Amino acid sequence: MTPPTPQPHLAHSIRAELTKAVTLRGIQVTFLAALVAPPALALAAGLAFDPSAPFSAGFLRETHGFETAGFGQPLVILLAALIAGTEYVDGQLRTTALATPRRGRVLAAKLIVIAALAILIGLVSTTGAVLLKHAALGEHGLRIDQFTPGMGWNLLGVALNYLLIAIIAASITVLARTVVVTLVVLVPSVLGLTISLLGFLPAVRYLPDLAGIQLLTRYPGVGLLEPVAGASVMAGWAALLGGAAWFTFRMRDIAS
Repeated sequence: MTPPTPQPHLAHSIRAELTKAVTLRGIQVTFLAALVAPPALALAAGLAFDPSAPFSAGFLRETHGFETAGFGQPLVILLAALIAGTEYVDGQLRTTALATPRRGRVLAAKLIVIAALAILIGLVSTTGAVLLKHAALGEHGLRIDQFTPGMGWNLLGVALNYLLIAIIAASITVLARTVVVTLVVLVPSVLGLTISLLGFLPAVRYLPDLAGIQLLTRYPGVGLLEPVAGASVMAGWAALLGGAAWFTFRMRDIAS
């Protein structure tokens, strides 16, 4: 009697997904861009900062550097979509399914890799952005020994936002089986489409891109959800879409 084929453990699946991710040029470039873009923009903003400008007086020193985190979101979305969706383009998903017949394990491994990279980007890029912005501001910024606990919480908020938006992006990609739908739905939203609708359509504050936006930086007086409430709503979207993606991925014919 032929012995059963051993099934790869989750750790093996995670290693395989990470290997695939780090060897694809498009993913490599997107990952590096997500790490570099917010700090570069923060440095440019710090060098161009004019303390005599009318809006400068209302800019809290503790928030400097965090305002560029929003520019990292589209790159995190693209990264998550590429990791989750590249195999739909080249047919590699069939090979992956043959190597790991338990499809739920395949998707879990992808999401774990995506989540880990999103958190890493959030922590590294935002730390760099804050340090560079305050260094460029000179006497108008803060020294490292003047950084506040609230800034630490803000840093964790960025990492959480990136984690959740990445899971949402990956889930939409799995459901649609294409990267394009994810980019069309999410990228315009995080770049300002939905916040422009907030004034006459307040319900958009509960959409995933706006719900957790104050995890990145504060937008006082706009009518957005507070960070904790927004994070809860955003986590609900991630759980809902992630659950739908997991169910669909397990039940759908990969060859179709």
